[in-house]
Amino acid sequence: MTENVKKYGLRVLIAASIYLFFRLTSEPMYSEKASDITVWPFLLLFAIFVVLFIWEVCDRVILYFARNFTHYLTSKRWLFFLFLATTLATFPLLTAFIYFENYYLKIWLNCVRDSYEEFFTDLPQAFVVAWLLITVEILKVYYTHIKNMEVEKNRMQKEILRTQYESLKNQINPHFLFNNFSVLDALIHTNQVLASDFLNQLSKLYRYILDNRENEMVPLSRELELLDSYMFLLQIRHENCIFLERNVTINPDNFYIPTLSLQMLIENAVKHNSFNKEHPLHIKIFTEDEQFIIVQNKISLKKQPASSTKVGLENIKSRYHLQSDKKVIIYQSEETFKVKLPILTSIKFA
Repeated sequence: MTENVKKYGLRVLIAASIYLFFRLTSEPMYSEKASDITVWPFLLLFAIFVVLFIWEVCDRVILYFARNFTHYLTSKRWLFFLFLATTLATFPLLTAFIYFENYYLKIWLNCVRDSYEEFFTDLPQAFVVAWLLITVEILKVYYTHIKNMEVEKNRMQKEILRTQYESLKNQINPHFLFNNFSVLDALIHTNQVLASDFLNQLSKLYRYILDNRENEMVPLSRELELLDSYMFLLQIRHENCIFLERNVTINPDNFYIPTLSLQMLIENAVKHNSFNKEHPLHIKIFTEDEQFIIVQNKISLKKQPASSTKVGLENIKSRYHLQSDKKVIIYQSEETFKVKLPILTSIKFA
């Protein structure tokens, strides 16, 4: 309530100042009665009403576009379109008000000499004032949007720093290491050649994690290379009960996705589903046009559901939010769980 009082109080003051400015700087065309104490307050109040009304219309038009087309507010071409749209919304109203003032109000007050001449004198002045108001409001919305983007960017970066550690910890946790070292120990005694391959792929996986722990986005090609190492470890560890079907029909060097995102989604599928040799876990990774890369698996939930903090998915969503307006799409039915990751052609922050 207090903010509205301040807002409209300031606007009334500005409207009165505008009226007095033009009254003092323009060549007088009013009759002698225009200076009468019973006349000029009506003209002042009418001028204040017109400015407030036009200002409110400007606010509504600009607010509508700001809410529905937020991501275009940094475009100069879009700002010009917004300026033009607001002009078209306010100028017919302004023309009607000026016409009413000179052909009805001033005649009723008996303070006009030539309605035609005063109409075409007042109208350009009113248009200039309206353009100033429109420009001020658009610039205010623009700089507020820029400021909010900076605040949101800082908030997202802090959130990413928090979730990044959780994400990395999920990959290099003692349980994960223990399982892989247990498999490696068994292979050393039974199949030294396979043990060497297992150790080599495990080293590649952790080298990738360490090399890219500071990168929010990486080329899709690098994520697919990591996937080869990760799937090798999973298949050895789970005795070939997991199968990955991959169908990427685009050039992966030209697109970007969040670091470790594919690995996180596969890990979630392994974590939450039961599988064995008779009923293996089938995971599909494929592209949809040049818009999404999709990770999909059939649902066969464990009888005792694994605990989930959903940190991985939230981390992925946060990094997309920082990079673009494209959204991660999650689809779940009784039989299928699917995550559609947008693939980006450019990135803001590596």
